[in-house]
Amino acid sequence: MIRLDPLKEALRDIPYVWEEMKEAEIFQKVKVEEPPFIFRADGVGFGKYFEEIGSPRDETVHRALVNASKKLLEVYSCSQAYVSSDEVSVLCEHLIYGGRVEKIDSTFSSLLGAFFSVEVSPLPPGWFDGRTIVGISWKSYLRWRLKVTLCNYVSLITRKPCRKGMEEVKEVPEMALGTLIVWREYEKEGYNPMTGERVKVKRRRLEELRGEDLLRAILGP
Repeated sequence: MIRLDPLKEALRDIPYVWEEMKEAEIFQKVKVEEPPFIFRADGVGFGKYFEEIGSPRDETVHRALVNASKKLLEVYSCSQAYVSSDEVSVLCEHLIYGGRVEKIDSTFSSLLGAFFSVEVSPLPPGWFDGRTIVGISWKSYLRWRLKVTLCNYVSLITRKPCRKGMEEVKEVPEMALGTLIVWREYEKEGYNPMTGERVKVKRRRLEELRGEDLLRAILGP
């Protein structure tokens, strides 16, 4: 046990500098002023999975990222997520944490890392860096990330720059383009205990778009 009397005396000599310390946290003032905003998490050191599995885009790692992203959408009620390569992009159409970018980046990254590490076990745990993006449409952002992820994949398997690699590659697996996660409404039959009647109720669930469905969603009007 620690005796408090000597500690109290020592603490009295430390100035109370709450405002000064808060002012030193300069990034707490950076905020998203209004929704929507996009958050992107990039995997840190994900080359370790290539070494473990021997594949540049493994379904095990991709599935773990998709499942972790679904949980993130459920926690924060964000609208969509695009999982490609070692990254996750998330669309949020409402403000979270008062728009504080520092808190959005840190909590989203840490929570995604925790979910992913559970999903990918017994492979090593993973973690992410994060950034917040504003001022660009979700559709435009998705198209850009789709191009980046495809170029990276082609360059990886051909060991050539994207433009030259594209001349050699005629087809790619669906996973190379990633997975788009969206909310969909559906109807189910329920029971009204007040009236005793069977009723139709609307619910929503997360759905995954891959392959041609993903391309239509991203590249279509």
